[in-house]
Amino acid sequence: MPSVSRAQQKAMHAAAAGNSTLGIPKGVGEDFDAADHARGPTKLPARKSHPSVQSSTPKVGQMFNRHGRKQK
Repeated sequence: MPSVSRAQQKAMHAAAAGNSTLGIPKGVGEDFDAADHARGPTKLPARKSHPSVQSSTPKVGQMFNRHGRKQK
């Protein structure tokens, strides 16, 4: 499984080298490192945003009722 962000790629590379400070097993790091090398060079984002971390403010033109549900 290839890495999805630059931060994950760096962490897995460190784990493959045996220098993980996050507790990632060396074998897992080696698997990710091999998949990244097989994929070739790509431009990865620094961090991957998670859907649950996105802001809860409504977008422009989007109306919500007092219960937080979209109005029809």
